[in-house]
This record gives sequence, C-alpha cells and structure tokens, in this order.
Amino acid sequence: MLDTVGATLARIEEAQRRAEAVPVPRQGTALDFLRAIYHNDELPLRTRMAAAVAALPFETPKLSATALVPMGEEFAKRLEKAIQRSREGPGLIERRPSLPSIEH
Repeated sequence: MLDTVGATLARIEEAQRRAEAVPVPRQGTALDFLRAIYHNDELPLRTRMAAAVAALPFETPKLSATALVPMGEEFAKRLEKAIQRSREGPGLIERRPSLPSIEH
C-alpha cells in the first residue's frame, strides 16, 4: 500500500515539475516569459489567464486619436477662426417649456 501511495505521489510531483518548467530563452524578456506561461497547456487555466491578461497591453496597442496642430502664429489664427465660427453659428438650442401636467 505504501509503495502505491509513494509511486502516486512521485507521479504527481513529476507532473507538477513538468508543468512548472517553462522554457524561456536565456536572453528572453518578461513578455517572453508571460507568453511561455500562457502557451503552456500543462499549467492551470487560472495561471495561464493571469499571464495572458498581464501580457495583453504589450501585445495589442490601445487605440487612441491624436491631432497634429502646428504651433505658432498659424495655430493662433486657426483658434481665432474656430472661436468666430462658434459665435456665428446657429446659436444655442433653447429649451422648450414643459407642458403642464394633467391632474386627475
């Protein structure tokens, strides 16, 4: 009986050792390490998901919008024109007075 338990424990420990042995190149980066973890099918899904979430911002760039506006006199002129257009526009939308409520 003890031989069977010992053999089972040895198999479990070997499986854990293999699962935790993540091959990463010596010159690998932290991102390489995270990738190796989330690609290792022998690790628990929770561990692999945590590594994938940590790596995500470095693998997929965030979308953002940027506008390039030249600075200097050109910028000042463009700003003045935009201000003038906003003053000459259709104006503010005025709020209609609400209808009186009908009481029963």
